[in-house]
Amino acid sequence: MTPNEAQQAFRHRVLPISWEPGKTGYVAAGERAKAYAKEQGLEVTAITNERTVLRELQRGQENELSQNALWGLKTRFPLHSAAQPFTAQQALWLIFAVAFVAFALMWDREPSLVAGFTAMLALFALLGGFHIWCILPVKLPHAPISKLIPDAELPVYSVFVPLFRESKIVEQTIASLKALDYPAARLDIKLILEAEDGALSKSLEDMRLPAHMEVIAVPKLGPQTKSRALSYALPFARGELLVVYDAEDIPAADQLRRIAGAFAVAPKTVACLQTQLSFWNRNENWLTRQSALEYAFQFKLLFPRLAKTGVPPLFVGSSSHYRIATLRHVGGFDPHNVARDSGLSLRLARFGFRTVLFPSPTREEATTRLRDWMAQRIRWIRGALQTTIVNSRSPFRMSRELGPRNFFLTQIVTSVSLVAALAHPLFLLWVASSVALLLLDLPQPGQLWLFLQGLYVIVAVFAFLAAMAAAIRTSWFLGSGAWVFTILTLPVYWLLISIASWVAVVQYFSGVTSWAKTPHGVSRVKPQIVAEKKPDKTPAIKPLIAKPVANSPLAVKAAANGPLAVKAPANNPRAVKPSANTPSAVKPLTAQPRPTKGI
Repeated sequence: MTPNEAQQAFRHRVLPISWEPGKTGYVAAGERAKAYAKEQGLEVTAITNERTVLRELQRGQENELSQNALWGLKTRFPLHSAAQPFTAQQALWLIFAVAFVAFALMWDREPSLVAGFTAMLALFALLGGFHIWCILPVKLPHAPISKLIPDAELPVYSVFVPLFRESKIVEQTIASLKALDYPAARLDIKLILEAEDGALSKSLEDMRLPAHMEVIAVPKLGPQTKSRALSYALPFARGELLVVYDAEDIPAADQLRRIAGAFAVAPKTVACLQTQLSFWNRNENWLTRQSALEYAFQFKLLFPRLAKTGVPPLFVGSSSHYRIATLRHVGGFDPHNVARDSGLSLRLARFGFRTVLFPSPTREEATTRLRDWMAQRIRWIRGALQTTIVNSRSPFRMSRELGPRNFFLTQIVTSVSLVAALAHPLFLLWVASSVALLLLDLPQPGQLWLFLQGLYVIVAVFAFLAAMAAAIRTSWFLGSGAWVFTILTLPVYWLLISIASWVAVVQYFSGVTSWAKTPHGVSRVKPQIVAEKKPDKTPAIKPLIAKPVANSPLAVKAAANGPLAVKAPANNPRAVKPSANTPSAVKPLTAQPRPTKGI
């Protein structure tokens, strides 16, 4: 097939079946494909069903699909891919740093330890100041309201739901998708599961899914990550917009309609709309309450402040809405990153696009068991570590693309937070050992180290009070309920995060590539799924907007009227058409084993 024919086959299920001089006959999979062929002026000579065409496409294009899913991002943008743990330059710098530290300790041990200790205290003080900065009041920028779009003019919306061993909650997943207030004819829902997951496949077959829901089985290839499954399914998406939901996500029924209206009036530089995540079982136990407090801090304090300065919200991953052409342009998902969206929003920012926080809720299930929480947190931190290493390959270039201030804030959220989490338990052990020596009347450290310990206590108390103040401020967003015990026991939660950080670092440097599956359907609290009625009008929406990235060589400039001053045409309230400079045309798969273009 030609590139255009391949694109029609993957996205619209229309592909050539017969050739004659000056004439090509096409087979269409279902009425929707037949209508598309008629619209494009293609002669349909055969009709089949979508499942048959999908199966044959996966079989006939297996090599191209697999190669693109695994290596598409690395082929196009190797500096942004986590496929390679370290580049040669990074490896040399790491060896140099280890050798320098070893030499300094051998040359003069005590001054070297004091210098390292002072640097760590500076990082702790920086994090304390960062928490204080997050709780300061901030005036958010104004944003246009979301336009109400008639059903017939709504864009096609692709919904990706990666599933793996989700038989317990698959009925809940389907129910929440059916409750979406969006025309079925404009929906393109992909249930993405692993080919080896026979139990889930059988459950979906027994449900008799509606026509706008399609099951895509991902063959066993490469690292088993969610982003790899999403990369494999991306060529089959036919929508203009794309959202990724987890299996347990329950979005607001009108979320797609409202976000489609917001995209319609936003400039093309706005590539992603991130909704607000919360938990329906936040009061189930101590662990769920701690997770709820952490999420509330991120979405109510941290992300709005970062959006004010232009830094994208990092490490979200779920309920993220994209312009699919822009997503394909920047390389799509990173199949080698174990945390799905870890780094994608940062990659968008480095390419000159923006992320907007959108005030529409999506409820999730918080992990209720410590072993599940630990496995999930280790995976998240490994993904954050991968993102940190990927973006440290070209720090000066990244600083030019984001701007010095945004580069500095990004390093605090990623590198500094990770180093502090690793160092925190070591400092606690050090202070505890000194106290034990004092109580046992054993030889104590010298005056210099006692002074440094006292300095550490002062910095630790400052950072502790700043974090507790941020937690108290966050609890105001969680409504009624006793959060005193949850806040007072935060140090225990931080210690658990430190333990998970150490395990994640050990796994990364030992070459572990497995993906820890978080079980769902464990909570005793069952969510309520209510299908909302179609609204007569859409209320005003004021999303929180990340400013355009400064000094980026790949930046896409907004309209002259302002970053969000683009209005919908009077005769068409949908999205503004992309300009000629907007790289929205993406070639589909070719027959080459290693494609150089995204799908």
